Amino acid sequence: MKIKVCGLLHPENIEAVCTLEPDFVGYIFYPGSKRYVGKKPDPAIFGIPGDGILKTGVFVNEEISKVEEIFSLYRLDLVQLHGEESPQYCQIMKDAGIPVIKVLNPDSVNGGSGPEAYKKGAEYLLFDTPAKEYGGTGRKFDWDLLEESFIPIPFLLSGGIGPEDGTAIRELRHERLFGIDLNSRFELSPGLKDVNLLEGFMKEIRK
Repeated sequence: MKIKVCGLLHPENIEAVCTLEPDFVGYIFYPGSKRYVGKKPDPAIFGIPGDGILKTGVFVNEEISKVEEIFSLYRLDLVQLHGEESPQYCQIMKDAGIPVIKVLNPDSVNGGSGPEAYKKGAEYLLFDTPAKEYGGTGRKFDWDLLEESFIPIPFLLSGGIGPEDGTAIRELRHERLFGIDLNSRFELSPGLKDVNLLEGFMKEIRK
């Protein structure tokens, strides 16, 4: 079970989180987020994660050229697309050598522009609780929506995962469940992670 810790901002906090060796860390490049890294983030924060920790840039309906620029400038490993980016958009990213995590509404597994449409352009999918505005809600969705659904590529589970959810997550049995995405339920304030909470939870998940 891979673990992604998203919404990092502060250098010392990033260093502490990275001592726990998450598999992915996320930096949010969407100005509407409380965890936005800013127009000109300190390049040093992207150099903190060590080998084996993949750096993910989170974007919402951003121009492709801007995503490509930021990906290269800050030496990211993946991008996470949290808006209405089309399968074609994802394919352009892939063709440019940029691996994609595409965020989808869990309801999409039942039709529409669902997982099947993104299987060629995205490396992974991520299912998050839908909201009127972009970004995390801190609320769970019904995980049973995914349990019995065909999902063609590996996916991460997101949406309100908290310290009390370790047992339930370890009991999930979907063959494509690749990892989990942790954010607001492990924070002292937006962008500042509670390292002790993360440490205990990550140990439980990795049993």
